[in-house]
Amino acid sequence: MKNIRYTLAVAWKEIQVFIRDRGAMALLLLFPILLSSVQGGANLALAAEGETPSILLHVGLVNEDSGTFGREVAKAIQSIDVLAVETFTQEHEAEGKVAKGETAAVILIPADFSEKINAYTPVAIEVIVDPAQPESVSIITGIMNQVVDEVTIWGEVQYGIRSVLDNSGLLDDATPQQMAAIGAQNLGVIMTRLNEMRRNPAIEVISEDLQGNVAEGGIMAYVSYVYAAYIVLFIFFVVGMCAESIQDEREMGTLRRLVAAPIPRGAVIGGKMLGYMLIPCLQAVLLFTIGKLAFGIPLGQSPAGLIVLTIVVAGVSTSLGLLLATLVKSKKQAGDMGTLLGFVLGFAGGAIPIAQLLMTRMEGPMSVLSRIVPHANAIEAYYKLIAENASLMDILPEIGILVGMILVFLLVAARRFKFT
Repeated sequence: MKNIRYTLAVAWKEIQVFIRDRGAMALLLLFPILLSSVQGGANLALAAEGETPSILLHVGLVNEDSGTFGREVAKAIQSIDVLAVETFTQEHEAEGKVAKGETAAVILIPADFSEKINAYTPVAIEVIVDPAQPESVSIITGIMNQVVDEVTIWGEVQYGIRSVLDNSGLLDDATPQQMAAIGAQNLGVIMTRLNEMRRNPAIEVISEDLQGNVAEGGIMAYVSYVYAAYIVLFIFFVVGMCAESIQDEREMGTLRRLVAAPIPRGAVIGGKMLGYMLIPCLQAVLLFTIGKLAFGIPLGQSPAGLIVLTIVVAGVSTSLGLLLATLVKSKKQAGDMGTLLGFVLGFAGGAIPIAQLLMTRMEGPMSVLSRIVPHANAIEAYYKLIAENASLMDILPEIGILVGMILVFLLVAARRFKFT
């Protein structure tokens, strides 16, 4: 029990020193919040702008059909956000716009369009394209195929219903008004069903992992990567602070006095590590809380995974700081080397997000080499948890690598550490 009290006392002393150091608090707490919030907010803003489709093509529309199907196709074309549609009454007027290069294409709905669909006979919608814009051919053709698909289904169903009724003889005595009413009723039923299919498609495409959990995608996946990367980057800035603190106490003779006091050496080292492990845990809590509340960053479905991973990553950073303290000659050298290590390992492990992919998921030798850097393994594990809804079991390989690094750092540091 005494050893535990001594360890906690040393840890509390380190926390008090950190609280009094406003520069350190700004670097490790405020700056990562500011940086991740700015980049995360900027990416979400760009995503929001991207939700408003820009005009892709300027097209002309000539509807020579006065029937229902012609009107529905024209209405569907005009509702497409990526098309700037200008309507014309005469075909030659629209073709003149194409000839001048003012319009990419003209969509011509023929006069007998509705009649032929009602008769269930082939009919074509003509698209006249500007030869100077050949890339627009496939775009408009694809759009028109999608537009006419529903109309084709509509026509087929209506023709089938009418054929059944005609062959059954049920409408032999129907008046023209009754026939029109029945046709309108059939049309209403078909359109209601088509609208329902638009709102609730029979086939829905979703992205999920092997366990059936829906995975984040698009811009939110990238923002999740940004947050995970910055959390890891700034956690490892503790390396320099930990080494600097130990070297400072060694130069001042404080470590020597602590050893002379009735405090076990293990409690001194353990207390320093515990104190500097609490700082990264606080960093992670603040960043994830702000990310969740301000930007909707997902936190996954495994709180236990986030807690265990954060503690392990904090252990890696403090054990590396302890090792660094055995290699440097002065307090200034400890601070400089800690900062340099933070950035070098950050670049090598993908903690400075300059690409859309995690370093561990890129192709080539860099992906393999990144696995020997703690940053890459930590980011991979965080990303699995928050963006792919992984569980604690799923990130055990990364945790195992990180724990192995802690043991190596502590073993080397223990052999080299001196209190004087």
